[in-house]
Amino acid sequence: MPEDPVKQEKHVTELASPDDRWVSVTDASRIGRRQEHTIRTWIAQGLLPVNPERVGINKKTRQVRLTDLAKLTPIIDPDAGIATDLGTLDLPSIPKQQQQLLAQMAALQQEVAGQLASLGEQLHKLTGEHEHFAEETRQTWHVTQQQYQALAHRDEEQQQLIQQIRDSLTERLQELTGQLEQYQRLTEQAFTSYSQELQQVRQDLDARIIETEQMLRQALSDQVAQSEAALRQALEAVQRISEGETQQMRLSVADLGAAIWGAHEELQAPVFRLDARMDQQFVGRLESLEATLNQQRDEIQTQAKRVGQLESSVSSQLGQLTKQVAELQSSWQEQATAAEQEARQLRRNLDAQSHGQQTLQKQLGEERKAREELARQVSKLLQQPRGEKGKDR
Repeated sequence: MPEDPVKQEKHVTELASPDDRWVSVTDASRIGRRQEHTIRTWIAQGLLPVNPERVGINKKTRQVRLTDLAKLTPIIDPDAGIATDLGTLDLPSIPKQQQQLLAQMAALQQEVAGQLASLGEQLHKLTGEHEHFAEETRQTWHVTQQQYQALAHRDEEQQQLIQQIRDSLTERLQELTGQLEQYQRLTEQAFTSYSQELQQVRQDLDARIIETEQMLRQALSDQVAQSEAALRQALEAVQRISEGETQQMRLSVADLGAAIWGAHEELQAPVFRLDARMDQQFVGRLESLEATLNQQRDEIQTQAKRVGQLESSVSSQLGQLTKQVAELQSSWQEQATAAEQEARQLRRNLDAQSHGQQTLQKQLGEERKAREELARQVSKLLQQPRGEKGKDR
């Protein structure tokens, strides 16, 4: 006996996906360009699942899923069928969908509550971190300002100290320069005085020598004149006396010559002693003047060397102080720049924290609005089927 075709039907009560929809047998034949008999044969053979609940005015219209029809035949003209709200409405699965929506809503509420609690904890944590960071930033800024003020005060003190050292060194250098100039003037005056005294001594010595020569020449002239007169007298006497007396006269003349020579020698010795003594005095005075001049020259050279060394030392100290001041200024500028950069970075971090907090609050507000909107939609979905069920009853 052939098997009843009704028993081979496969029934489905739910749509396969949200994009799926129910189509009548007539619509299925239209959109698939198949005969209606073919569609019914597929249903009867169990190849095309059918909804067991009949719809329509006379409750005779049978429906199949569009996805199941697409498995058996290509959908050639999807707009050929008559589109109704009933085709997309899955009435049998509404209670189940309501339960699913309620479960999803409860899970979503729990999830949203958990997220809100987590966001609240994160916000509280971020607020605490922000306050702590703001306090650290204020303390760091305060410390930085104190350090900057201390550096400025120290810089001012260093500048004052350097200015005092410069003024002291300048005054000392001016004082030494004045002393050196005064010493040079005194030395020049002493040298001039010694030169004048030496010139006077030389002039006196020359006059003394000239006077001595004149005295010697006068004495020698007088002595020679006396000797010549005595000789003339002796010659005249010799001429008058006899030869016997001539010999005696010769002896007298010889004695007179010896006496004259002795007197000349006696006169020459004091002259030599006078010359030697004057030469010795002149040489001694000259040596004393030369020694004094040499000593003054050495002292001047020593003072000049000391002044040169002092100038070199002062110049070196000024150079070192200038270098130290430049290094200190560079170091203070670097520290001030670093402090300003750190303060700017702290301000940027504060701005970023504030911006992040505002963004988080905005996200929390949007999340709260989305949750309220979802609650309203779920409430509408829960209320809509009840109204439709009441109408059906």
